[in-house]
Amino acid sequence: TGTKGWMRVANLNMTDPNQQCPPNFNLYTQPKRLCGKRTDGGGCDSIKFTTNGLQYNKVCGRVVGYQFRSPDAFRRFVQSDSVIDKAYVDGVSITRGNPRKHIWTYAAGLVETMDSTYDDFHCPCSSSAGKQPPSFVGSDYYCESGLYSRPWTATVYSDDVLWDGERCDAIEA
Repeated sequence: TGTKGWMRVANLNMTDPNQQCPPNFNLYTQPKRLCGKRTDGGGCDSIKFTTNGLQYNKVCGRVVGYQFRSPDAFRRFVQSDSVIDKAYVDGVSITRGNPRKHIWTYAAGLVETMDSTYDDFHCPCSSSAGKQPPSFVGSDYYCESGLYSRPWTATVYSDDVLWDGERCDAIEA
Protein backbone atom coordinates (compact mmCIF):
# COMPACT_ATOMS: atom_id res chain seq x y z
CA THR A 1 0.00 0.00 0.00
CA GLY A 2 3.03 2.29 0.06
CA THR A 3 2.91 2.80 3.83
CA LYS A 4 5.91 2.01 5.96
CA GLY A 5 6.04 0.82 9.51
CA TRP A 6 6.40 -2.24 11.67
CA MET A 7 4.64 -5.51 10.94
CA ARG A 8 4.37 -8.39 13.39
CA VAL A 9 5.54 -11.59 11.76
CA ALA A 10 5.34 -13.82 14.83
CA ASN A 11 4.09 -13.68 18.38
CA LEU A 12 4.46 -16.59 20.73
CA ASN A 13 3.22 -15.59 24.17
CA MET A 14 3.19 -18.64 26.39
CA THR A 15 1.64 -16.75 29.30
CA ASP A 16 -1.56 -16.94 27.22
CA PRO A 17 -3.14 -20.33 27.98
CA ASN A 18 -4.64 -20.42 24.46
CA GLN A 19 -1.22 -20.28 22.76
CA GLN A 20 0.27 -23.51 21.42
CA CYS A 21 3.91 -24.33 20.79
CA PRO A 22 5.04 -24.37 17.18
CA PRO A 23 5.46 -27.72 15.43
CA ASN A 24 8.62 -29.60 16.44
CA PHE A 25 8.58 -28.07 19.95
CA ASN A 26 7.23 -29.51 23.19
CA LEU A 27 4.93 -27.72 25.61
CA TYR A 28 6.19 -27.76 29.20
CA THR A 29 3.84 -26.66 31.96
CA GLN A 30 6.14 -26.75 35.00
CA PRO A 31 7.43 -24.48 36.42
CA LYS A 32 5.83 -22.21 33.77
CA ARG A 33 4.20 -22.68 30.37
CA LEU A 34 7.18 -22.93 28.03
CA CYS A 35 8.05 -24.22 24.59
CA GLY A 36 11.26 -26.18 24.29
CA LYS A 37 13.32 -28.53 22.24
CA ARG A 38 12.02 -32.06 21.80
CA THR A 39 15.45 -33.50 22.52
CA ASP A 40 17.71 -33.15 25.52
CA GLY A 41 21.28 -32.39 24.52
CA GLY A 42 22.88 -31.03 21.37
CA GLY A 43 21.26 -30.35 18.07
CA CYS A 44 18.90 -27.85 16.54
CA ASP A 45 15.16 -27.38 16.44
CA SER A 46 13.91 -24.68 14.10
CA ILE A 47 10.89 -22.48 13.58
CA LYS A 48 10.42 -20.62 10.31
CA PHE A 49 8.31 -17.47 10.25
CA THR A 50 7.51 -16.06 6.83
CA THR A 51 6.98 -12.45 5.78
CA ASN A 52 4.83 -13.64 2.86
CA GLY A 53 7.11 -11.93 0.37
CA LEU A 54 7.03 -8.51 2.02
CA GLN A 55 10.31 -6.61 1.83
CA TYR A 56 11.95 -5.45 5.06
CA ASN A 57 15.17 -3.79 6.16
CA LYS A 58 14.92 -3.96 9.97
CA VAL A 59 14.07 -6.64 12.49
CA CYS A 60 12.86 -5.96 16.01
CA GLY A 61 12.10 -8.63 18.55
CA ARG A 62 12.45 -10.12 21.98
CA VAL A 63 13.17 -13.59 23.28
CA VAL A 64 12.31 -14.70 26.80
CA GLY A 65 14.12 -17.83 27.86
CA TYR A 66 15.00 -19.88 30.90
CA GLN A 67 18.06 -21.96 31.63
CA PHE A 68 17.71 -25.75 31.72
CA ARG A 69 20.44 -27.81 33.38
CA SER A 70 23.96 -26.79 32.29
CA PRO A 71 24.24 -24.85 29.03
CA ASP A 72 27.70 -23.98 27.76
CA ALA A 73 27.20 -20.88 25.59
CA PHE A 74 29.53 -21.29 22.57
CA ARG A 75 31.90 -23.89 24.09
CA ARG A 76 31.29 -27.18 22.32
CA PHE A 77 30.22 -25.67 19.04
CA VAL A 78 33.19 -23.44 18.20
CA GLN A 79 35.38 -25.38 15.85
CA SER A 80 37.12 -24.60 12.61
CA ASP A 81 34.06 -25.91 10.77
CA SER A 82 31.49 -23.78 12.66
CA VAL A 83 28.88 -22.73 10.17
CA ILE A 84 25.53 -21.05 10.48
CA ASP A 85 23.67 -24.16 9.31
CA LYS A 86 24.88 -26.27 12.26
CA ALA A 87 24.45 -25.97 16.02
CA TYR A 88 26.82 -23.25 17.22
CA VAL A 89 25.26 -22.07 20.49
CA ASP A 90 23.37 -23.25 23.54
CA GLY A 91 20.56 -20.76 23.13
CA VAL A 92 18.55 -19.14 20.35
CA SER A 93 19.75 -18.04 16.93
CA ILE A 94 17.82 -15.62 14.72
CA THR A 95 18.66 -15.77 11.04
CA ARG A 96 17.08 -14.77 7.74
CA GLY A 97 17.10 -15.77 4.11
CA ASN A 98 18.41 -18.63 2.06
CA PRO A 99 21.32 -19.02 2.38
CA ARG A 100 20.92 -18.06 6.02
CA LYS A 101 22.37 -14.79 7.30
CA HIS A 102 22.91 -14.12 10.99
CA ILE A 103 20.82 -11.43 12.72
CA TRP A 104 21.23 -12.10 16.45
CA THR A 105 22.15 -14.86 18.90
CA TYR A 106 20.95 -15.33 22.47
CA ALA A 107 23.49 -17.56 24.28
CA ALA A 108 23.02 -19.27 27.65
CA GLY A 109 26.10 -19.61 29.86
CA LEU A 110 26.58 -22.05 32.72
CA VAL A 111 26.64 -19.92 35.89
CA GLU A 112 26.82 -16.26 36.84
CA THR A 113 29.79 -16.63 39.19
CA MET A 114 33.37 -17.27 38.10
CA ASP A 115 34.14 -20.98 38.21
CA SER A 116 37.57 -21.80 36.79
CA THR A 117 36.70 -25.49 36.61
CA TYR A 118 34.23 -24.68 33.85
CA ASP A 119 35.74 -21.55 32.24
CA ASP A 120 34.81 -22.67 28.72
CA PHE A 121 31.13 -22.91 29.68
CA HIS A 122 30.81 -19.23 30.61
CA CYS A 123 29.71 -16.29 28.51
CA PRO A 124 32.51 -14.92 26.31
CA CYS A 125 33.33 -11.60 27.95
CA SER A 126 36.50 -9.91 29.15
CA SER A 127 36.49 -11.28 32.71
CA SER A 128 35.78 -14.87 31.65
CA ALA A 129 37.55 -17.49 29.61
CA GLY A 130 34.34 -18.48 27.83
CA LYS A 131 34.70 -19.41 24.17
CA GLN A 132 34.18 -16.64 21.63
CA PRO A 133 31.29 -17.01 19.19
CA PRO A 134 31.89 -17.97 15.56
CA SER A 135 33.05 -15.12 13.33
CA PHE A 136 29.65 -14.82 11.57
CA VAL A 137 28.06 -13.89 14.94
CA GLY A 138 30.52 -11.07 15.59
CA SER A 139 29.29 -8.89 18.45
CA ASP A 140 25.62 -9.45 17.58
CA TYR A 141 24.69 -11.52 20.63
CA TYR A 142 23.65 -11.47 24.27
CA CYS A 143 24.88 -14.04 26.76
CA GLU A 144 23.45 -14.61 30.21
CA SER A 145 23.01 -17.39 32.78
CA GLY A 146 19.96 -18.15 34.89
CA LEU A 147 21.92 -19.94 37.62
CA TYR A 148 24.06 -18.09 40.16
CA SER A 149 26.51 -20.89 40.98
CA ARG A 150 26.98 -24.64 41.09
CA PRO A 151 25.62 -27.23 41.58
CA TRP A 152 23.12 -27.55 38.73
CA THR A 153 20.40 -30.13 38.24
CA ALA A 154 18.06 -31.21 35.47
CA THR A 155 15.63 -28.39 36.15
CA VAL A 156 14.35 -25.18 34.57
CA TYR A 157 15.78 -22.19 36.46
CA SER A 158 12.73 -19.96 36.24
CA ASP A 159 13.72 -17.38 38.90
CA ASP A 160 16.11 -15.53 36.56
CA VAL A 161 14.91 -14.83 33.01
CA LEU A 162 17.67 -15.05 30.41
CA TRP A 163 18.65 -12.13 28.18
CA ASP A 164 16.80 -9.44 30.11
CA GLY A 165 19.93 -7.72 31.49
CA GLU A 166 18.75 -8.23 35.08
CA ARG A 167 20.83 -9.93 37.78
CA CYS A 168 23.91 -10.07 35.55
CA ASP A 169 27.30 -10.47 37.18
CA ALA A 170 30.63 -9.46 35.66
CA ILE A 171 31.06 -12.64 33.62
CA GLU A 172 27.85 -12.09 31.65
CA ALA A 173 27.52 -9.71 28.71
